[in-house]
Amino acid sequence: MQPTRLTPKLSPTLTIEDIVSRTADLPTLPAAALAVMRESESATGSAQSVGKYLAQDGALAARVLRLANSSYYGLSRSVLDVSEAVVVLGMRNVRNLAMVASTYPWMNKPLKGYALAPNEMWRHSFGVAVAASLTAEKSRKVSADEAFVAGLLHDLGKTAISVWLENKLPAMLRIAEKEGLPFDAVERKVLGYDHMEVGAHMAESWNLPQTLVDVMRYHHRPSELTPTNAMVDCVHIGDYLAGSMGFGLGGDGLGYQFDENALSRVGLGVDDLDSLADAFMVSYDQHERLFEETK
Repeated sequence: MQPTRLTPKLSPTLTIEDIVSRTADLPTLPAAALAVMRESESATGSAQSVGKYLAQDGALAARVLRLANSSYYGLSRSVLDVSEAVVVLGMRNVRNLAMVASTYPWMNKPLKGYALAPNEMWRHSFGVAVAASLTAEKSRKVSADEAFVAGLLHDLGKTAISVWLENKLPAMLRIAEKEGLPFDAVERKVLGYDHMEVGAHMAESWNLPQTLVDVMRYHHRPSELTPTNAMVDCVHIGDYLAGSMGFGLGGDGLGYQFDENALSRVGLGVDDLDSLADAFMVSYDQHERLFEETK
């Protein structure tokens, strides 16, 4: 069951469709990256078929080859073929690399509507990806690799809605403080919808898997999804962990409402948050070094 969409107040004619259609420089995912994601999750996917889609995007193929030949893997020979690179890296690593390479250019930009400086949106999204992956690995409820992609994309809606909040941010922060509301609740109060609904709309327009659509729509309120979904729970926990570690807080991060039910649904307890937090920085640094090789 989806949350009820409120009637916009300050901008009664500005719908989610308007936000998406009228926002300049709206993020896109290259067709090759989307194809790689789908093919890597397909039961019939192979290194050859994934390599075929990679080859359609020269820049992405070059990044994959650069990583396969990097010091991180330390091969004694050069890898010159994209399909062979997929074998070296593994299809899921290639999928994650494709998503990182495709999202970094627009996630690295400042989001003034959320008081996020350059690189802060990226830092938060990458942090949530790592934390969600760790949570999935510890819970064994969902794929850690798929949780990484879900965490990376969870705040997609912010990139579209930010420009519409720039002039409203000071007033929204005052509302949040005065009424004790999380920032997404203030978004709904002001616009009639929030960045989660905008992100879900964008994910649907890209024909992303339903699980990713659910992650974008419910990652702040995972218990509202019926039936609940372990992937959404892992991203919610990862979002909380990354925020509590100071990764890309911005104007909306300090009012995060954590749903402990998400922990119990994936078989974890509050005490597990400490061990996840301990593992987080080590894992974040490892992932950052790995993907740094491709820039």
